[in-house]
Formats: sequence, C-alpha cells, structure tokens
Amino acid sequence: MTKEFEKFIADKPELNIATKEEVSLLKIKLGKSHRKESDWEVIKDIFYKRDLITFIPSKKMKGIKLVEELPCEWGYLIAFSNIDDCTQYIDEKQYRLKSQSYVQIISVPFMDICEIADRNDVDVLIDVNGGINSRCFIYAHREERLKAVIMADNIL
Repeated sequence: MTKEFEKFIADKPELNIATKEEVSLLKIKLGKSHRKESDWEVIKDIFYKRDLITFIPSKKMKGIKLVEELPCEWGYLIAFSNIDDCTQYIDEKQYRLKSQSYVQIISVPFMDICEIADRNDVDVLIDVNGGINSRCFIYAHREERLKAVIMADNIL
C-alpha cells in the first residue's frame, strides 16, 4: 500500500477496506496448494466484513463493460481486496490497450458485489492479476461460494 494511499484513507473511517495484515493473510491463504476449512473461515471472515476495491472507467475501456456500475471483463465482475492489485490491474490493462484514461476507484461491500453477481448471472474474480497460471479468488454465483482458482488464460 503506497504512503499516499495510506495517508488518504487515514482520515476516512467510512472506508471499510482490508488492513495490510488481512491482505497479507489472504495472499498466504491463496498461495497454499490446499486450503483447510479453517483457512476458508479466515478468508470468508475478511471478505464478509470488508469492502472490496474496484473501478469505474471514465470512458469506454476496450473489453470492459459495466454491470450495475461494476467492471465486467470476459463475463466476470472484477474486484480486489487491496488498492495495489487494483491499480496494477488498471495499469496493465491501459498499457496493453495503449490508452490512458482516468478511472474512479471505489469500494463496495463484498456482500453487495455478490448480490450484483447473483442478479446478473456472473461470477466475481477477486485479486486477479491477468497473468497465465495466476491464482485468484472467485465468487461462484450459482454455487454461492468462494473458491480459489488458477487462471489458465490471460484475461487482460
């Protein structure tokens, strides 16, 4: 988390985003080859009590459509547990498109994102970095559960 962002959120108690420690814990749990039920309880506890971070492009961004004001790529809503992964995703997306535009960074309660996914029949990728064989979480709306997955293709 950058110093500027830390300073920005320091006086905004209404932002309910994951702490550095929680983000670190999520990354450790995601990096495991197998997760026990106790791991999933930790993951769910963090997600259920926190907001996820996402973005709204200021102008049309190739490959991104908005579903109830949330970005959707390849049929997945896109959200992040932390600002660093979110800005990395945006930077990589803009670099590949050779297009720079402003985006609005927003936080949305995890449960609200799940409800939007359920209403629109889409899953949610959480902390996806776009790389081949990268790990991320997914909220599978039909099963109404969280999973850890390895992306077999580059979604950027």
